[in-house]
Amino acid sequence: MPEAQVNGTTLHFETEGPDEAPVVVLSNSLSTDLRMWQPQMAALAARYRVLRYDTRGHGKSAVTPAPYSIETLADDLAGLIGTLELGPVHVVGLSLGGMTAQVLAMRRPELVASLCLVATTCRPPFGTQAAWAARAEEVRRTGDYRDVEAPMMERWLTRRFRRAEPAGTALIREMIRATPIEGYVGCCMAIGGLDACGKLRDFAGPVCVIAGEEDPGTTVEDAQLIVGGIAQAELNVVPHARHLMNWDARELFTPLLLHWLAQVAPKYFIPADAIPVVM
Repeated sequence: MPEAQVNGTTLHFETEGPDEAPVVVLSNSLSTDLRMWQPQMAALAARYRVLRYDTRGHGKSAVTPAPYSIETLADDLAGLIGTLELGPVHVVGLSLGGMTAQVLAMRRPELVASLCLVATTCRPPFGTQAAWAARAEEVRRTGDYRDVEAPMMERWLTRRFRRAEPAGTALIREMIRATPIEGYVGCCMAIGGLDACGKLRDFAGPVCVIAGEEDPGTTVEDAQLIVGGIAQAELNVVPHARHLMNWDARELFTPLLLHWLAQVAPKYFIPADAIPVVM
């Protein structure tokens, strides 16, 4: 199991794809792990060297005592990129992963060639830091996700997806339930402390922001706020998609991501018959 000791913790990670290809880093959401990128892996790994990892307190990464800060999570990723000697890299982050990516670009811009910020925001979603602290403490009190799992699944996935894709729905539910309570609490506190709006004005690299049209948590308006504060940014809205759009609307999201990366990443020759068809 590949692990790296960085920033006072241990991160689990996986790499796939040609060693000579441009590096794409995938950063996961709250309450998931690196498996959340499963729908995109075949297409990405055929074209790029892909690094995906479990955020601190999630998956197989170490669980350190809460609270965490978003700066800590960004420094974790900076340490992983540095340890593996990969920078500058193309960072794709969804939700919490997108928040981490923004702060990484603020703190260590030399490590970031481009950003793709998916279903994310530059300020705490659903209100204030106090609201996130209350949410975290309720989960700590109950010791499980009984009060948050159902609303989370409703926000993340359309009813259409949940009916048509029982295996995918089950995996996402499994990732939620497998998240260590302390990791969830720590990352809730990190989200509550997010303050990135307007702070990427000096970032020199290209930025793509992707929002789900029906995402009730990180809205199209949140995406517009990010774009308005960045010099080189473009906004794409995925029709009828909710929060976890890389599953919920993968037939639209994956080609959009590949198109973006083809524009910003150096060309890498791969025989056409070796590239998986994106469905």
